[in-house]
Amino acid sequence: MRRVTAVPLAVLFSVNAIAALAPEYQNEKDFGVMVEFVRSHERVIASLRSIDFEKRIVYFGDDCEAIFDREFTLRPPGWVGPAASLELKSSTCRLD
Repeated sequence: MRRVTAVPLAVLFSVNAIAALAPEYQNEKDFGVMVEFVRSHERVIASLRSIDFEKRIVYFGDDCEAIFDREFTLRPPGWVGPAASLELKSSTCRLD
């Protein structure tokens, strides 16, 4: 009897759970944001030197850096959902 009750309860509670994105999907999403940034700024794409994915920095021009970080969002304690989106936080040079 316990087993019969436990299975439906497990299914019921697992349906409502929000899971974090698997690392490969979160990385793909983050990389897409950085690549779209490069594509949308003519000066950046014309002088692109590298993209440091680990540090979330796009290097372009003469010592220019576009720095990305997670957008600020309030999360309830114990949150396990997907990470906030990447956004451009600052650039050491003008972009256009």
